[in-house]
Amino acid sequence: METLTRNFVSGLERGTPDRALLAAVGDEHPEEGAAAFLAAFRHADLAPTAAHWCEALLSSARPGFGAGCLLELAEKSRAIGAPLDLTLTPALPRVIGNCNFLARRLLRHPDWVAELIGDPPAAPDDGPLAPDWATLRVAKYRGLLRITARDLAERPFAASLSELSELADRCLTAGLECASNEIGADAPALLALGKLGGSELNFSSDVDLLFLYERDQADELQQNQRAAELIRHFKTHMEAPSVDGFGYRVDLDLRPEGKTGVLANSVEAALGYYESFGAEWERQMLIRLRAVAGPTSPADAFTHGIAPFVYRRLIDPGVMHAVRGMKERIERERREAGRDLEADLKEGPGGIRDIEFIVQSFQLFFGGRHPELRTGNVLASLALLERLELLPAAVTTSLADSYLWLRRAEHAVQLPEERQTQQFPRDPHAQLGLARRMGYSDVASTSARNRLLEDWTAVRNETRCHFDALVLREDE
Repeated sequence: METLTRNFVSGLERGTPDRALLAAVGDEHPEEGAAAFLAAFRHADLAPTAAHWCEALLSSARPGFGAGCLLELAEKSRAIGAPLDLTLTPALPRVIGNCNFLARRLLRHPDWVAELIGDPPAAPDDGPLAPDWATLRVAKYRGLLRITARDLAERPFAASLSELSELADRCLTAGLECASNEIGADAPALLALGKLGGSELNFSSDVDLLFLYERDQADELQQNQRAAELIRHFKTHMEAPSVDGFGYRVDLDLRPEGKTGVLANSVEAALGYYESFGAEWERQMLIRLRAVAGPTSPADAFTHGIAPFVYRRLIDPGVMHAVRGMKERIERERREAGRDLEADLKEGPGGIRDIEFIVQSFQLFFGGRHPELRTGNVLASLALLERLELLPAAVTTSLADSYLWLRRAEHAVQLPEERQTQQFPRDPHAQLGLARRMGYSDVASTSARNRLLEDWTAVRNETRCHFDALVLREDE
């Protein structure tokens, strides 16, 4: 790529950008892309670093689009008295060539380029946020800028999952305090489930939340109503769209009794529900329980009280069968609903869910005797299963590698427009874009795309083989 970039820059110097090279790397509109590169090259603030930004854009998902955005950003930056210096922000071309919605954010807020200083930029700030809806939205997108730049610099991807989770924790904490202040009611404890509970949030996801409070014997009904009012206010404002985006999509459906249940429960009521009516899937779901914000006392009491329901002292052979039955039901229902399950990174055969369910079945099976297994983090659980000699190193290494590949792919399909999707694209050009966002930098677009498809097939097959071998069928 270095030699091709030099030749490409030489063409720009002559005023004849190489359209054939743009077509070869996969630019969908090479004529328009060539014009965008030439215009950007002629900007005084971009010419000195042309070799760097040309190389970054040529290996991105949308080279010509990125060049056009870079030129517009250079003009806007000069207008606010802060000329672009790509020696300070080398990640910038990678971000705008691969992430459409963040490119638009930068054009709206050219001063945000400062978030990208460094190679890679620093992780998002970890201090508390002011309890203000606009503040937390801005903090979210500034944080996503840094995380995206760090991902595209190919730092270890597992760090992305924790950084995204920590960013969400900060925003949710600020949002809960803001809602409490505006409603004039004490905040309940906010606990996370799902990927956020495991500190493995993906790039564009809803957050699964559970709200609990300590029962006020004086007037529990009023307490519950006030908590519900606060939660509705919190959810409305977290999800509300604005010119600076939104906070987070909030999913409350995993609470006791699901959609028909009250929005918040006392600790006693929640524990009573699981003791009397808790299903096997709810045991599995509660593995990922984690306190995030609000008072610690109800969160601690519930976490301690629910452990015997989730992690039984006696080994239950039915665990594996229940987990397999749930996975088979999910796949059957998705197919009946017309979903393209073979292209589903999350729920399809050999997808993310297979690995999560393998890990969770072992946690339910052995967690009563091995308290250290009680973590919602998949990668940490795999390491513990290996250390406790419950799974061989070859298996845990294979599953961890597959999990990281699948999560990177999930992240990359959400990266262009912050869409909540897990679909592996069927369209060849979209597949190439995914390959570029995942770091397949082969000059020839066909080679990058083919390697992506080969890896996708290998990961799915290997993951499904492990699932079939480890989550036993009833007749086995």
